[in-house]
Amino acid sequence: MTTKNFAGGNEALPEDSEMRLYARAYASSQSADALFLKWETAHAHAMLLDELPECVFSDHGLNGRQLAEGARIAARRMALLMAEAPTTLREVLALKVHIYETMGQLEGEVARSHAVIMLEAAMKADAEHLNVVLLPLDQPFGPRQ
Repeated sequence: MTTKNFAGGNEALPEDSEMRLYARAYASSQSADALFLKWETAHAHAMLLDELPECVFSDHGLNGRQLAEGARIAARRMALLMAEAPTTLREVLALKVHIYETMGQLEGEVARSHAVIMLEAAMKADAEHLNVVLLPLDQPFGPRQ
């Protein structure tokens, strides 16, 4: 921002870099299907890269363990984007449930990130609006963490 005077007219408008950020955010809106596919891809890549923890990927300057964590971070971001938008479609709720169940079963996931907890809250709110009753999993996440 160019000034802290919010009542100062045009002087209070965002700077060019901020405007570019807002334009990119607006243009990058994605459908639930696209977000789910990106989540699924990143999740699968994390599992594959976990199988090569010591393999160095010199083009990227990281080993498999590091890139797997990067893929998990990307998957969490896609899950959060899925959670953010309320839905009125049962199919989209089903995608959110799938992500929640999958991520919740990953060892240490709840300790690393609150993404699963945030997705759970969004999923429950969507289910309530859709008059859908969600039944808990057979085993709670707690003992696995």
